[in-house]
Amino acid sequence: MTMSLISGLFAKPSFVVQPIGAEWAEECERLHGESFAFGWSKVDFESYLTDRDVIADGALANSGKLLGGFIMSRLMPPDSEILTFAVDPVRRGGGVGRMILEKHLENLERLGARLVFLEVADDNAAALKLYERAGFREIGRRENYYLLADGSRRAAINLRLEI
Repeated sequence: MTMSLISGLFAKPSFVVQPIGAEWAEECERLHGESFAFGWSKVDFESYLTDRDVIADGALANSGKLLGGFIMSRLMPPDSEILTFAVDPVRRGGGVGRMILEKHLENLERLGARLVFLEVADDNAAALKLYERAGFREIGRRENYYLLADGSRRAAINLRLEI
């Protein structure tokens, strides 16, 4: 085999970020469950993904057959709140999350958002770094907010971005 054929067999899929709807609820449930101690259900995602005030974007590959990650926000201009954000564990560290966040923030701004709020666990170093690079700033903290699978709790860091 030639090198190009071999590298083609193992090539990483390239992702395109675009809006997603309820047809992705099952995949969102799977990715969310792989990302959080207490993942949301398919019914939860169907509800959010059909809510007119919720904006959802996903990283799609393979002609729209593979979801590499997604983000959902409630938009109530001029405010918006990121409700959840998950990236497929095998895709983490490869820039997919950054690509999703950047496109999502562009979409929120285009739709009238001027402030974006979110909460993230204080021990989620990768997410905190991503949000800091995007310009989010800490505005508060909620102690013992997140319940972990082992019964312990973590604080939530409240972040805000001015677009």
